[in-house]
Amino acid sequence: MTRLFSTILIAGLLGSMSPAAQNAAATKDETSVRSHLPLRTDGSWIVDRTGKRFKLRSVNWYGAEEQDHVVAGLELEKLSLIVQRIKAMGFNSVRLLWSNELFEMNPIVPDYAIRGNPEFRGMRAMRVFDAVVHAIADAGLLIVLDNHTSNGDWCCGNNDGNGLWYNQDYPEQNWISDWMHIVARYRDVPEVVGADLRNELRAGATWGGAPSTDWHAAAERGGNAVLSANRNLLIFVEGINYALDLTGVARLRVQLGVPNRLVYSAHDYPWDHNGITTEQQLFAQLDQKWGFVTAPGQPYTAPIWIGEFGTCHDQPSCLTSSSPGTNGFWFQGFRDYLDRRDFDWAYWALNGTQARGTGRTFGYEESYGVLDPYWNAPALPLVIPPPSVNLLTMLQTVMQPLQGPGAGRLNLAPVVSIIAPPPGSIFAAGSNVAISANASRRAGLIQKVDFYANGESIGSSITAPFQIEWTNVPPGNFEITAVATGSGDTVGSTTGISAPVRVMVFDYENYAPGTGNSIAIDFGNYRTTPMSLTEMAGVVPQQNWNGAYGNSGSLGSLVDKSGSTTGAQVTWAASNMWYTSTPDQPGDFRMMRGYLDNTNTSPTIVTVSQLPNAFAHYDVYVYFDGGNGTVERLGNYRILTSQDAS
Repeated sequence: MTRLFSTILIAGLLGSMSPAAQNAAATKDETSVRSHLPLRTDGSWIVDRTGKRFKLRSVNWYGAEEQDHVVAGLELEKLSLIVQRIKAMGFNSVRLLWSNELFEMNPIVPDYAIRGNPEFRGMRAMRVFDAVVHAIADAGLLIVLDNHTSNGDWCCGNNDGNGLWYNQDYPEQNWISDWMHIVARYRDVPEVVGADLRNELRAGATWGGAPSTDWHAAAERGGNAVLSANRNLLIFVEGINYALDLTGVARLRVQLGVPNRLVYSAHDYPWDHNGITTEQQLFAQLDQKWGFVTAPGQPYTAPIWIGEFGTCHDQPSCLTSSSPGTNGFWFQGFRDYLDRRDFDWAYWALNGTQARGTGRTFGYEESYGVLDPYWNAPALPLVIPPPSVNLLTMLQTVMQPLQGPGAGRLNLAPVVSIIAPPPGSIFAAGSNVAISANASRRAGLIQKVDFYANGESIGSSITAPFQIEWTNVPPGNFEITAVATGSGDTVGSTTGISAPVRVMVFDYENYAPGTGNSIAIDFGNYRTTPMSLTEMAGVVPQQNWNGAYGNSGSLGSLVDKSGSTTGAQVTWAASNMWYTSTPDQPGDFRMMRGYLDNTNTSPTIVTVSQLPNAFAHYDVYVYFDGGNGTVERLGNYRILTSQDAS
């Protein structure tokens, strides 16, 4: 008898804190950060209410300004967990993007964009945005609201209609009115500390000159309007030409009606510096374009906040390189510049995946993101073994405030991330699992790293590389975490906790009575990025997968779970199936995919034949991919076997 059924295996997220403990922690975080507020400026620096330096070490979180009107990541991970990870990685603030279309149209957010947070289903976009703002604030993180675009879409291009602070759909009066209303909306959230008036002015924007293009004058109008709604906010004014150029400030500074509220903002990326061959050349360009505004004692002196800068994370050469013209050459030099000048900054971007917009694909990996495509751990270069230096660890070297009034040593908690096993790994019960982690600390040493599975200790390591072997693992769904403890030679937090890595341990022998055999078929054979347990694509996994591509085809000599050849064969056919240049991405862009629509009514058919006698009684497990982790199209798939097609 053949039993044919679909099986969905999802690792439940197990909270490490009780609700009461979480509420207490949130209250403590709020109280701690609020003691510094409101922020203001003092010469070249942002300072707290006591006059001490307060360095914004921020990260950009995009998506709400684009076509779905909601921050990315909520389709894969709980909002509260994303916010916790922002703080755990060492950031203290978020540049949160919004568009005039988001605020004025306020549509209902699509279900697929908030699948990981079903409590938002059916809500309008601004209610979800409210929830994001409050979640960030409750964690003790600060928020700078950024008017990124007028129309909801990906930015930026000279001809995208969003190059000035207004357009035909959203004239200047709307821009100012929307700012005043959104500031009033969050007036009682003191963690909302700033307004980035407009992102990347371009398309002929000028600093002075004709009123229709004069960003300097518009920034004064917009900034004063915002301050009339909340005089405690910092006003961030970007330069022109994609925020690369603040040279006009030397002759025409921005003046606001409330003193000590102005911060200039610049953006910088690798492609902005073609032809440089030395760090000195890079530093000179940056000083000339915008770094000069922090020079003390000038009529224009003000702080600088680097509102965007970023590099790819998938290769070591993205982060450091001796070759001019590469991302790594620029990033290494730019990091050194930040370290020497001690500017406030906001990295682009937090996102593990893209949001829906022009030239972007919802769910694709964000190659400039701090988080991985599952939104549950820092992104690591795609090399084996992962290097000790990654994007997050490099950013953490410039988090400490070194200059300014009352600047002292910032004792950041250790930063730890699990590098093996990958998220979504599946192991056989009774096997041994190697677990390893990277751990570092800006000041002080790492004393030890403890490892836990669902909160239970499974081992400890006291020397780098920090690794253990979890032996004779039991079946079940597990969250593996690592806790790094500092040596205690500095004052401050000495413990850091990793993002959880979710794995499954599967009891192949005892899952179905009388059935001890299984066959695995992998129609993509992508091993670089492992499948997550919430990604419903694939079949019973094992280490010995066969790879294949095509709208139709066959595979012979399938292996069993032990890796032995069975002699079984599989054929498949699908009138529409993704099969060429398949990207290594979560969702329905990996493994075999078939679908029904108005023009395609033929289902994907997979036929298994010539099964050995050992498989006289067997189960077929099918993981259906309904699109980015859903299972809403089961009727599009069926499995046939030569022994029994019932």
